[in-house]
Amino acid sequence: MLLSIFIRTVIIYVILTITMRIMGKRQLGELDVSELVIAILLSEIASLPITNEEKPLMQAFIPMVTLAVLEILSSSLILKSPFAKKLLSSKPSVIIARGVIDRKAMKKVRISLEDLISQIRQNGIYDLEEVDYAILEENGKMSIIPKSCYRQPDRNDLQLPDDNSGVMHLVVSDSVINNHTLRILGKDEAWVMRKLNKQGCALKEVFCMTCNDKGELYIIKKDGRSIRPHK
Repeated sequence: MLLSIFIRTVIIYVILTITMRIMGKRQLGELDVSELVIAILLSEIASLPITNEEKPLMQAFIPMVTLAVLEILSSSLILKSPFAKKLLSSKPSVIIARGVIDRKAMKKVRISLEDLISQIRQNGIYDLEEVDYAILEENGKMSIIPKSCYRQPDRNDLQLPDDNSGVMHLVVSDSVINNHTLRILGKDEAWVMRKLNKQGCALKEVFCMTCNDKGELYIIKKDGRSIRPHK
């Protein structure tokens, strides 16, 4: 009996994992209403054949696949049809516009002033006067845009040269070369070894090695020392 439960649990886990991957990679906090409903249904359906051995696995497999297909179809329909998007998707709600709080919008989305202030604080703003726009997005998250006079200056404002180094890529993790990263960078293992040899560092000594889109390296050795080689 215990072995049967174990096997059924593993099978349901694999099916559920595949189903969720097919549906996409969005986190729970980013799900819209329909996606959240499907996530709850999937968890309920998946638990039935695990706790009740009399139920065949197909009673879980078929509904799970059906829900995944329905979600994919509805997502495709929303992308292609403005009418379907209007019918099935929620719209962002503007809570503050040009520094003015819209009380009607707050009542419509049932958000209190305390909740609004909490969301503003979580966005690093501590005074209502500094807020230009506050928008409650479709996924339930609040986007806060400060007034221009309170925004942090960027490189253009400070008239600094653009130093866009791009994305950091993990090349070596605990002495293991990441070939997927090398394919993204258009490099090979020989390139990694050349870079390490140039720094007098063996692969087995490397805890972490990263490379950004400009080709700048950063190496952390297992003894805690770090190396920032010049290009």
